Amino acid sequence: MRYTELTKKELQREYTKLTRRYTDFVREPLELDMTAEDIFGKSESRRAARHFGTVLGKELSDTGAAQPAPVEDAVAALATMPGCAPRTVELCRQAGVRFDAIDHSTVLARIIPADARSEELTHAASVFAISARLAALESLQSVLRS
Repeated sequence: MRYTELTKKELQREYTKLTRRYTDFVREPLELDMTAEDIFGKSESRRAARHFGTVLGKELSDTGAAQPAPVEDAVAALATMPGCAPRTVELCRQAGVRFDAIDHSTVLARIIPADARSEELTHAASVFAISARLAALESLQSVLRS
């Protein structure tokens, strides 16, 4: 379901559902910093990066809220809806996961910490995706109100 094709009521329902999931992330924040630049080159394993990307893909499939973007020197990058990157990063930080917004529509995970466990990566990817979805829904709802 692409968010741009939803009715106002459907957008509100989706927002309420995602807010519940996001609230769980905030209640038990995961302190994980994925903003540090990896000065030694790709220290994270390819398997961990693939796992992170798989979770992102599942969480974002067909919403139109964000999609993977090719960015050099990053484990993962999302191209969000225009103007949603700063809000996405803010929501992620409130849930304890730090990412970078490099412009108004691109969010990066620069590194996967070497000590990150699979469950933490799943959690971080879910926070990343849910935050991008919430930011997109907030943006669309403000457009509908005007």
